[in-house]
Amino acid sequence: MAKKAAAQAPKQTAAPKEQVTNYKLWLWILIAFTGLVYANCLDNAILNFDDIEYFQLYPEVTNLSWASVKKIFSSYYLIMYQPLPVLTFAINYATTGLEPMPIHLLNVVMHLINIALVFRLVTMLTDKKNIAFIVALLFALHPMNIEAVSWISARSSSMYVLFYILALIAYVRYHKDGFKTKHLVITAAFFLLSLFSKAQAVTLPVVLLAVDYYYKRKLNARLVLEKIPFFALSVVFGIITISDTGTKTNLTNGMLIDYNAIDIFFMVCYSFMFYFFKLLMPVNLCGIYVYPPKVDGMLPWEYYASPLLFLLIIYLLYRFRKNRMVLFGAALFFITISINIQLIPSRLFITTDRYAYFPYIGLFLIVAYAYDVVLQNEALKKKFATAFVAVFGLCTVVYSYTIHERNKTWNNDLDFMTDIIEKNERVPYVSRAYGNRGNYYLNNGMINEAVADFTEAIAIKPDDGQSYYNRAITYVKINRWQEALTDLDSCLRYTPDFGLAYSNIAFIKYNQRDYEGSVAASTKGIAVSPKLPELYNIRAAVYFINKNYPAAEQDLNMALKLNDKYSDAYKNRGILYMNTNRAQQACADFKNAKQYGDATVDGLIGTTCR
Repeated sequence: MAKKAAAQAPKQTAAPKEQVTNYKLWLWILIAFTGLVYANCLDNAILNFDDIEYFQLYPEVTNLSWASVKKIFSSYYLIMYQPLPVLTFAINYATTGLEPMPIHLLNVVMHLINIALVFRLVTMLTDKKNIAFIVALLFALHPMNIEAVSWISARSSSMYVLFYILALIAYVRYHKDGFKTKHLVITAAFFLLSLFSKAQAVTLPVVLLAVDYYYKRKLNARLVLEKIPFFALSVVFGIITISDTGTKTNLTNGMLIDYNAIDIFFMVCYSFMFYFFKLLMPVNLCGIYVYPPKVDGMLPWEYYASPLLFLLIIYLLYRFRKNRMVLFGAALFFITISINIQLIPSRLFITTDRYAYFPYIGLFLIVAYAYDVVLQNEALKKKFATAFVAVFGLCTVVYSYTIHERNKTWNNDLDFMTDIIEKNERVPYVSRAYGNRGNYYLNNGMINEAVADFTEAIAIKPDDGQSYYNRAITYVKINRWQEALTDLDSCLRYTPDFGLAYSNIAFIKYNQRDYEGSVAASTKGIAVSPKLPELYNIRAAVYFINKNYPAAEQDLNMALKLNDKYSDAYKNRGILYMNTNRAQQACADFKNAKQYGDATVDGLIGTTCR
């Protein structure tokens, strides 16, 4: 029986004189240029907007081992299952610690690799390097991709896309190489890696069907059966994603948001139109775009206009219904962006730039194809070819400048949070931006500014215990004890299991010489947060004053068991040892305290370490 021929792409006339253009050289120039454009993001800090939480909340990320790798692949991080990106964070930390530059560098390198992969994929799909180069150019420099590159936490986006494109390349090769099973296996392997990077990869099986359509592959049993493992993987990882408690909570809370079914219809239409608008006009970009507040029961006007624009897009696609290239590009966009369109508001933002990172490739393909059509028609070429080139040139300049300037917004918490505050409505989610900016002010000694931001965060979201806590610790720093206690009580009213609030109450009462109250607060805190070393440390200080040395020693031992780098606990235990005639042990503790950052123990070391 004759071997079945590989499916063929829609026939296209070769671009004139394309053979004289060294697109490989131009691709390397594009990659190098993109690297230069993004170079200033390497100077950016690790933001207090998810970034630092990977390193502060998860010990396995800062203690790389085989056991921690197992933990990473069996855990959720910031309510997402994304083990491969988290593993790269662990490798970053193991090699260069919390130095921001190497962490940012890996994000940039992934984007540069993706540029080359986009070029390769589109070349294989179209057999036209001029189309592939335009798509790669737009992908490399479009400002909507800044977030996926410059924000450390968005590494999952660039990483899943890297493996996603590799899977598509393998699948196109499967078509071109006589449907050999090995290419399907490679496709599945890259698909699995993409799924381990981000849940958005679950769309790949549907995109594979779009590739089949593009190549005019006939619907038969083999086509269906070979997709079953891919859909099965999507279902499994979909279940894993929604099984996280945080995701379930978001979905439940989303159902309680004050939007009805009609509102959600308009918001869905708006979400699609948002990405079309930002494709053409990537201005007023922001780290988050919050859900719109309703005024007198009404959404903003643009939400009501969006269905008309959406219908226009559908009409245009209908007009081009016989053009497989246009429909394939549109399918790439709609299939892969749809997973991020929220029928139930499951996050506190309606859209985000990074979600367009892969979907825009489909729209870029349509743009590049339109340019190629112009080149094939002499009449159109005379009218529009120069205009196309001018637009591409202008886009290169404007996009590059936008990237360079927008990267500065991601420089630190002050710039980034201010950008979010200025570009969004005063809704509850924005309280987080005020809180993060307040923490920046607090850490830089700008007390009045910190208090003002924490106060604004409370005004926007009065039931946010974290904001009360933030303002309380600011008051603690300037010895405004009573105001701090009032805020800590409010914090515990809304978040009763907040151990650090009890720790600060105990600290304040200790400084007010209310030792009984201090012990009571720390003991309550231990009941709800038994793994918080600060609670044991402050209670030990009271026991020491009351000369209950055995109880103090027991608490300090527990504090150091929970955190063996806790300098204040080493210092306190060293003082306890001094007062119980154990100079050698005191000397060792004071040295540990100094090693872990306490610069006040030199005199104590001189006294005990003779």
